[in-house]
Amino acid sequence: MMRPLTIGALRSAYAEGSATPSQVLPDLARRFPDPDQEGVWISTIAPDVLAAKCAALEADPAARDLPLYGIPFSVKDNIDTAGFDTTAACPAYAYRPEESATVVARVEAAGAICMGKTNMDQFATGLVGVRSPYGTARNPFNPDYIPGGSSSGAGVSISTGMVAFAFGTDTGGSGRVPASYNGIYGLKPAPGAWSRHGMVYACRSFDTATVFSAVLEDALTIDRIVQGPDPKDPLGQVCAGIDVAAPRVAMAPPDRIDTFGDADVAGLYRQAYALLTDRLGATDTDLASFQAINDLMFFGPYLAERDVSVGAFIDAHPRDCHPVVGPMIQASRAFTAADAYRALYETAEARHVTQAFWQAHDVLITPTVGALVTRAMCKADPLGPNFRNGTYTNFANPLGLCALTVPFGRTPQNVPWGLTLYALPDRLSAIRNTAEALRRLQPGVCAQ
Repeated sequence: MMRPLTIGALRSAYAEGSATPSQVLPDLARRFPDPDQEGVWISTIAPDVLAAKCAALEADPAARDLPLYGIPFSVKDNIDTAGFDTTAACPAYAYRPEESATVVARVEAAGAICMGKTNMDQFATGLVGVRSPYGTARNPFNPDYIPGGSSSGAGVSISTGMVAFAFGTDTGGSGRVPASYNGIYGLKPAPGAWSRHGMVYACRSFDTATVFSAVLEDALTIDRIVQGPDPKDPLGQVCAGIDVAAPRVAMAPPDRIDTFGDADVAGLYRQAYALLTDRLGATDTDLASFQAINDLMFFGPYLAERDVSVGAFIDAHPRDCHPVVGPMIQASRAFTAADAYRALYETAEARHVTQAFWQAHDVLITPTVGALVTRAMCKADPLGPNFRNGTYTNFANPLGLCALTVPFGRTPQNVPWGLTLYALPDRLSAIRNTAEALRRLQPGVCAQ
């Protein structure tokens, strides 16, 4: 496994003249056939196109001042990127977009270069990363374990040092679970804070693009560049931030956390709880009011939004769809309009009930996953491990929260594990400050 790339290190090398994009990026591209990239990429940039993009940047004196000058990145293959097909991990669904999604266009305008489109759970339906006809990305820390989904390739493209940042998406945890399994950072903005224009939607009401990076600063850099209103996104919102210098942090005590029999994860969470209560003053809380709406994501009428997005395609191409994904989406048709309204009321009630928590706290900290999942587990049971991976993630988007997954150690099997920090849309600074404090307490736990 290679050392991770960072925006800061590349910018310094370019500024010092010790490297150029034309040297760095083609060297990275030569690694596409390497064993650690198996199952990571659905499509990659052609060598001549990459050379031309690098040369164009280097020939433009003004480009050197761009914040992402010559920075390589990857894009999950349900986000449109000009010059690449969008497949959503279904070859028969492929189309060539006329323009990039807004988030991609904004980083490209800032000087970044897309190296390729990454593998994913088909139609972003899954939290495991094994539901793709393009294979399964290998977890670089232990190949017996899953890479996390649905943004599996995006996460591995960071942990194997191929790119400096990677776009994923998140509906029920896909921008957080791969971060945990890869020992990296995963930033999920509040739904609508980043433009959703140019995505193959899973649940358009609360989907969002996300970013993975090896260091916290890089995720925050991308957030600053891509956030903001987009006239092409009718569901966007402006999340005016407030500065929370001393965040009030809460987390559930270990005896209230279900780790599904995983003693190693239970031990890591106990360490995190002891550290955060002792050093950051974290107070106890209960997660029941947040988790009350978890089942709506995959067992309720919100699943019907996936049918709105790709249901007609699945009907027309049933043999081209993953055997778990297609039937799951079609099953949503059993729900009625009345069921959808009941789900909306349940979600509104959960938002109302959790207001009391947010009046007393700025940050909620949970495990990202309650137990680590192997590829063999997914083969034996295609549904159970997936649903368990969402135990501490599914509620976030329906409740409109922003989130950041941060690395926190590894198990004896060398598999990374992380915590997730949640906050209201205007309190991203509270998440940032808490993550920075945690990093100082736990140095050296990222993908390096």
